[in-house]
Amino acid sequence: MIRFIWQNWWRNKERFILLLVGALIVSTGLSYLVGVSQSNNGTIVDELQKRWKSSYHIVVRASGSRSVTEDKHLLEPNYLSGLAGGITMDQYHTIKSMNEIDVAAPIAMLGYVNNDVILRKLNLSKPGVYRLKLTETTNDGVSTDKYTGATYFTIGGWQPVGLGKEYGAYRFSGELSFGSNVMLAGIDPEAEEKLVGLGDAINKGSNSRYFNESDHVQQNKLDEEHVDHQIPIILSDKEFVNGTYTYDIERLDLPFGPEQQSSTMENVKAHGGRDFLEKQKAIDHQSYTFTTEQAHQKLLTSIFETGKVDKGIGNLSSWLIYKPSPVKYEPVTSPFSKRWPFSYEIKPYSVPKGYPLQDKQTYRPVSLYGKNSKDWARLQFQYIGLFDPQKLDISKDPLTELPMETYFPSKAQLVLDDKGKPVNPPVDMKPLNNSYGFLTKPPLMLTTIEAAADVIGDKPISAIRIKVKGVDRLTKDSQSKLEMVAKKIEDQTGLITDITLGSSPQPALTHIPGIDEKKSIGWVQQPWIKIGSSFSIFQESKMGLSGVIGSVILVAIVYVFSSNLIMMYARKKEFAVLLSLGWRPSQLTKLIFMESTIIGMFVSIISWLILGFIFLSHHIATSGTRIFMIGVFGIAIYWLGSIIPGLLVMKIKPYEAMRTGEITTKSRRIVKTESFLSMGVNYLLTKWKRSILSIFAIALPASLLIFFLFITFRLKGIMFTTWLGQYVAMEVGPMHYIAMGVAVLIAVLTTAEIIWQNVSERQPEIALLKAVGWHNRHIRGLVLLEGAISGFIAGIVGFIISMVLIWRMYDQIPYEHLLFFLVTLLIPITTGILGAVIPAEKAVKIMPYQGIQGVYDNSKRTEQYFKYVFSALGLLLFIGSAVLLAKAVPEVKKSDTAIKSPTKEEGTKGVVHESIPADAPLITETDGKDHAKGDVVTKADGLKSILDNAWKIIELGESVNDETETYTFGKISDNPKDLPSPKKGMGYISIPVGMERNEQPVNKLDFKPFSYELIDGEGNHYYVETFKILENKNWNGNVYLTASGKAKALITYQVPNETKKLYLLAHFENLRGDILVKVK
Repeated sequence: MIRFIWQNWWRNKERFILLLVGALIVSTGLSYLVGVSQSNNGTIVDELQKRWKSSYHIVVRASGSRSVTEDKHLLEPNYLSGLAGGITMDQYHTIKSMNEIDVAAPIAMLGYVNNDVILRKLNLSKPGVYRLKLTETTNDGVSTDKYTGATYFTIGGWQPVGLGKEYGAYRFSGELSFGSNVMLAGIDPEAEEKLVGLGDAINKGSNSRYFNESDHVQQNKLDEEHVDHQIPIILSDKEFVNGTYTYDIERLDLPFGPEQQSSTMENVKAHGGRDFLEKQKAIDHQSYTFTTEQAHQKLLTSIFETGKVDKGIGNLSSWLIYKPSPVKYEPVTSPFSKRWPFSYEIKPYSVPKGYPLQDKQTYRPVSLYGKNSKDWARLQFQYIGLFDPQKLDISKDPLTELPMETYFPSKAQLVLDDKGKPVNPPVDMKPLNNSYGFLTKPPLMLTTIEAAADVIGDKPISAIRIKVKGVDRLTKDSQSKLEMVAKKIEDQTGLITDITLGSSPQPALTHIPGIDEKKSIGWVQQPWIKIGSSFSIFQESKMGLSGVIGSVILVAIVYVFSSNLIMMYARKKEFAVLLSLGWRPSQLTKLIFMESTIIGMFVSIISWLILGFIFLSHHIATSGTRIFMIGVFGIAIYWLGSIIPGLLVMKIKPYEAMRTGEITTKSRRIVKTESFLSMGVNYLLTKWKRSILSIFAIALPASLLIFFLFITFRLKGIMFTTWLGQYVAMEVGPMHYIAMGVAVLIAVLTTAEIIWQNVSERQPEIALLKAVGWHNRHIRGLVLLEGAISGFIAGIVGFIISMVLIWRMYDQIPYEHLLFFLVTLLIPITTGILGAVIPAEKAVKIMPYQGIQGVYDNSKRTEQYFKYVFSALGLLLFIGSAVLLAKAVPEVKKSDTAIKSPTKEEGTKGVVHESIPADAPLITETDGKDHAKGDVVTKADGLKSILDNAWKIIELGESVNDETETYTFGKISDNPKDLPSPKKGMGYISIPVGMERNEQPVNKLDFKPFSYELIDGEGNHYYVETFKILENKNWNGNVYLTASGKAKALITYQVPNETKKLYLLAHFENLRGDILVKVK
């Protein structure tokens, strides 16, 4: 039987060569399946495995602490330093006791305390009235801030009665001391040691150690209102502020002899005291300058050598007055949206009157523990050790670095000036000695979490950083486990969680408006944290690769099936003769399977040879089982493609084939034949089963090509917007699209095989057309037109299939890319035309007398022509595919110098303000265009735009149904009982909102009621003050709602009492627009 098969192949050389070409393509596809997927694991996945790890897996925060930036899955880089408690010790112990938790490290940001150190002791002996002027200069890298203040004192026998306020002169100890506000934070020593190795970062010395069991909080009652809390402290040995302190000591030109002192000071008092002294000239001058680093080192030296601060009274005491507070961001339109799609502007605040701050405005809201000392905690610091944050075991990889303000300030670079022009090179910014500035110092003083609870009472913990057991590799199981633990924490504690493992910094712009009558410094780039970017890159890149591999294999199976089917049609007469000679139908089936087995073995051998070349040349290890399965799979493809033809061949009747051969006399005309187009359509409809096979063969790679293009857009959007994505960004375009070209080429061969058979069966028709005067160009055009029509229909079918795939998998339709995807219909049309080229040439060679006789044989010259064409095509394809596969083992390249611009993604929009008066309401609506500078847009225009563009406008108490989701907006409800007193002229308003999903959806959708905004009739925006969960079913992280999920929350706003018109604006990415609810 093998000899019979070989002789049959040799008699039909054109088909045999076409069969070999297809086998070479299929073998290359199988090799691609192993080679590229193996090498891809060595690039993207391995790089992600190396770099996805971070300092902690999950961060837990109090409910209501989310910001507007989290609508875009972004965490601002300094969010931890602005959290003031909110988590109880009981909630912490509940989390800590969970079996899945490896480390639960709390951080309690207590607030700012004054840290004082003596820099120099003066030895002034000459009697007189002195002016002590202190000039504090700090440089944030962009500008210099200078604060100047003066005090007056006397040297001699005279001393003021009481404080000396009326004289303008005070008592002076002779010490030049420096004091700045330092953040104090509480930690769990054991958990922090496991999380970052804090104990190993302690500087060694007799007076420097880590916390131990003997470190307890001691309370000493000072009076009826005040208690002194003595707490253990370890101090950071790093100073992050770049500044100087200059002390100018001047003796004033006033008589101050022993007999003159009293009269001089009475004269000073009579003329206004301090005001009079400020006008006096100086006759002697001394100046001393110290840097912030010198001051910090002075403090460290005192502690390290003596265990005390050199102040003569032992350890330092301080009042805990200032609470930490977050930076408030407003979304604005980016001046360069392709480079920075996400841009925000800081909202400034006015400093209330009577607060002991020099600034009139700040970039953070000023928050005190109380208005007077009875509400403040008095602390006495027991310094026990110094630590070096550089020695901590934390992620220092900039690609996966998470906010660790416990030890380092957040990073920022000035990249655009106040006019929107690039700053080259970018300027690194540093924090200032300002507790409520944009960039603040990290906590330089650490105490225990127990001390924090003792000092500030209930809910001392700001956040808890979690590490989960058994999460070692980047897999779906790891992601599922993290999601399970996060949900368990939320269910048992009522807190909110974010999975930070697998996140990566994403550059975002922050506009710094001018305050205190200063102009804006411009735009700052910061590494914001894109939540879950590693998981997204991992899943999307694997999906993109799977799409390519799947297309190659699926198209190969379709090709084998169609090839065998067409072969069966072409050999009907031969099979009928064999049946007449005594062959059984089962033997014909065996013949087809034997031919498929031989070709399948040929494919397996070629695949192994290509793989061997790849593995030897690139030294890539793989499993023997996997290579063996590729061989088995090669045979299985041809067996699967032979099943239906093997069954159909058993139905052949000898007399039918002998009577009709390859030609049927039946003919149907669906469309009236009046042109080339109608003739082509009629024939496709007449042979509709075969036409469907040809259309499907082209539609499959076309649909997968569009689907892969969509994934590529998503992949590049994810990769290029985060630093980790830029690092692992690969040459995805050429390699994958050439592979798709291989799949399209298989479709060309499939189409060629089908149209070849069509031409063979239409020899009498073509001969008749030539006999009545048709030229060769008309015959050729007719066959090519049929190929183009098949390609066009296949393109439409492929486009529909791809859109369905995208919608089912991503729950969206890529409207922004539809025009581009429609242009790709040219590819299947071209595929159909290319597949018809060789059959068209065969049709042209038909002579009228040959076709009418029902016999057509190629001449030797024509046969050699086809042989050369097919052989050259097969050889070029094989060499090209092998080279492609050899190059498909990519090396990971850093994208430092070759990063392309990312595909545009939906960023932020809003108006930019050059400078903002304190407490001025911000405008957040724009025309949607890029702005290098802020455009003037009225608030009324912004409200009108919202009303015009809203998808739904409803009343409170109504709901919105959208297929599988229901969105509810309840009527105004009672306010929560634990709200603080509203601001003057303001009042609270609370609205219950919810979302419910049925059982059908497989994807998860965002439900973020904390991002809803209230807008009044004048266009002013108000944001959620508090956020209370009323119902939680399958609401992961209070963000993602899955199938059968139901969530309900009470959102509370603070609005002016006189407001007469209010709208609630709710934005959902999955809906066709915003929902606007009339509140009043």
